[in-house]
Amino acid sequence: MEVTDYPLTIEPVKYDVLENTPFLFVETEEQFKQMKECLMQAKEIAVDLEHHSIRSYQGITCLMQISTRKEDFVVDTIKLREQMQQLREVFDNPDIVKVLHGSDMDVEWLQRDFGLYLVNMFDTGQAARVLGLKGFGLAHLLLSYCKVIADKKY
Repeated sequence: MEVTDYPLTIEPVKYDVLENTPFLFVETEEQFKQMKECLMQAKEIAVDLEHHSIRSYQGITCLMQISTRKEDFVVDTIKLREQMQQLREVFDNPDIVKVLHGSDMDVEWLQRDFGLYLVNMFDTGQAARVLGLKGFGLAHLLLSYCKVIADKKY
């Protein structure tokens, strides 16, 4: 395949408004299966982890936020710790792009806590650095490219 086989410009896919985006807090095995089925159909997913390390040497991953273009999920990874390895089919699938921001620690936590490895990952923070953008933070990128003001206080 030659470079000319690729389109020079790609029209961005606009996200739907938050009110129209289904959300599921995943805390049961049935909900986990439902989420996994949805993720297996996606071409790209966004992933973020929340980690707790107060009064702990290594800490533990508490929550996984994961989104497709159509649905949002928050996974209670403590309650579903035994099921998390089932996401291998998603995370090591090269046909699904995994989008993270500032993923250094997320990659470590996924591997250590759940035995999950990322295949075909895109880090928006690293991309911002490579492109030499003025800001590398997620809030800056969301405002600049999506016109979204991120409330990061929580």
